Amino acid sequence: MTRALYVSLLKLHPPAFRRQFGGEMLWIFDEARLSEGAFVLLLDLLISVTRQWLLRSGVWKVAFALAGAVVQVMAGGAGYYAFHRHIADKNAAGAMTPLMSELILLTVGSVGIVIVTVSGSTLWVSRFNRRRCANRKRH
Repeated sequence: MTRALYVSLLKLHPPAFRRQFGGEMLWIFDEARLSEGAFVLLLDLLISVTRQWLLRSGVWKVAFALAGAVVQVMAGGAGYYAFHRHIADKNAAGAMTPLMSELILLTVGSVGIVIVTVSGSTLWVSRFNRRRCANRKRH
């Protein structure tokens, strides 16, 4: 039963990886199942699947770009709020400072624009690369 589960989970790997390493991984599972324990090997396989899809597929680049963009937007929003707060403190007439709700709205809107821009450009680049690779295979 654990071998069937291992084979099923092995199929979750990207096809190129599975073709190159699937047989060896199954052989290692058969050899080490009794000494290492099936649970440890299944856990290792799940980690491998996650690593292959995240790191090899480039999804991590998009996630990292989005995280960096969110940090930039939040830093910019905090700077905007601090600047206007400083101006209001210096102004004797008590000029209005931006409300926290305005800052949140600015941040959410900016993050939305960044997510749409990064996602759109990622999809465009991936389609461009697929077409380029397909053209190479034809020639």
